[in-house]
Amino acid sequence: MTEVTGSPLRVLHLCPDPKHLTDLFGLYRDALDQPPFASTVVFLRGGPDMELASRFDGRVHFLLLPQRTLEGLRLRALWRLWRLCRSSRFDLIVAHRFKALTLALALCRLGVAREAFGIVHEIGQFEGRRRRVIERARASALTLLGVSEAVRDDLQARLPRFPAARIKALPNAVSDHFLLPRAEACAALGLSVDRFWFACIGRLVTVKGHDVLLRAFAPLARERPLAALALVGAGPEEDALRALADELGISERVVFCGWHTGVRKLLAAFDVCVFPSREEAFGLAIAEAMVARRPVIASAVGGVPALLGAEGLLVPQGNTPALTAALRQLRDDASLRQAMGASLRARWEAEFSPSQFAGQLRALARQALETMP
Repeated sequence: MTEVTGSPLRVLHLCPDPKHLTDLFGLYRDALDQPPFASTVVFLRGGPDMELASRFDGRVHFLLLPQRTLEGLRLRALWRLWRLCRSSRFDLIVAHRFKALTLALALCRLGVAREAFGIVHEIGQFEGRRRRVIERARASALTLLGVSEAVRDDLQARLPRFPAARIKALPNAVSDHFLLPRAEACAALGLSVDRFWFACIGRLVTVKGHDVLLRAFAPLARERPLAALALVGAGPEEDALRALADELGISERVVFCGWHTGVRKLLAAFDVCVFPSREEAFGLAIAEAMVARRPVIASAVGGVPALLGAEGLLVPQGNTPALTAALRQLRDDASLRQAMGASLRARWEAEFSPSQFAGQLRALARQALETMP
């Protein structure tokens, strides 16, 4: 490694925008902003966020790029980045998602940086043209980091020409967070404090499996008068899901809460968190439920089994009777709910806390830079 004693290893983080996944981006930045690393963060789109600027000690830039400049060849975006970075040579670029990754590769070719980490947040992200772009970069100083072992395995299967040694798993982490008391959390969500609340947190899109959850919840709604379901999120499937709830005769027991940016502090409102996804690369919302000691039911897909281990209830994806049985089991067993919540919290502390994540990321960065000429 070409580090000079006393000289920091400079890291540039390329993030899509300051509206989504900012807590996760912050964990990457914080891990690589301790000696010998020093980090600078660039958000490609979105307006300035003073809270983020303060958190990142002012070493953050908001490029305010229109979406169209991030399509095609992205020359305008590359020009803006090059002008920002030309006076500094970075040791490592950490790029989140495909568009940022292509810009990172271009900056490496221009001599702005020595090494690039491409953070892959989804299963199946590289197909068609995207796969060809990554395969052409196999001789460059690029390492792909999947946010779970499932993502890593998917990348290795889809990119057989890319060096397997430079496709690694770095499981996500979530930070600890403050919880409002149950009554305050219920009030913020518009929920009755007297009901037993199952909750599903996530975008209202097909892949999240809300339709499966509604069908699984319907028998329980008829059996348990106080059981209710809160769907926290927004998305294109909302109208269809409302229609399905009507069709199943459970619309009075299902509350569409909309999207809440501070939902983590509201988790005490829920008795059980349910994630019936058809696919899930990691499951950040699941990890947040673990931090909050909420018992969890989830589909056994993608990175979820490795996240929950034996501490949560896993059900086969799309298996409505199995999901109904899991809902019923946790509804009726308070001691199981309490024990599961405590076990999931302990698993988060041991495996998915910021300190665990930071240690792994710093080790990967050191390893990558030490192997560079």
